[in-house]
Amino acid sequence: MNEVLAFDWGTEIVGVLDVKTGLYMAYRGEGEMIEGAKRVLSVEGTIVSFNGNACDLPRLFELLQREQTECALKATHDDMLVITSTIRWAPDPGTGPINGPGLCATYTHYFGESKPSRPCSFTGEYEANNWLDCYMAAELWKKWKRDELAP
Repeated sequence: MNEVLAFDWGTEIVGVLDVKTGLYMAYRGEGEMIEGAKRVLSVEGTIVSFNGNACDLPRLFELLQREQTECALKATHDDMLVITSTIRWAPDPGTGPINGPGLCATYTHYFGESKPSRPCSFTGEYEANNWLDCYMAAELWKKWKRDELAP
């Protein structure tokens, strides 16, 4: 079965959310962050991010001391910043800006003002925010896959 993982790199954490099960894992500290990077980069299926092309993926490759190339990924990478920006602003598919609004503004555009409630099991605010970024990217991805993202 192909996995779908939403991920977010942070200076102290690599967060990974299994989109199908909703299970989140926080990889903290250098050793665990390397394990999180390995998990994301070795998955066969789909990885989901928001601005992962410009930020998160390069940082994961840096953690593993590897060069970033297209063939380095086993998974399909869906960067929801690029996808939502293309949908919202491109006169022709594939020509949209790659620097649309941030994740929270994009999530609010598609889901309204309500913020998702955070599970209580986090070790702190930093981890909760990382989960939230993974969650919002995953929800945008699911809406996109259902063909429900409109300008």
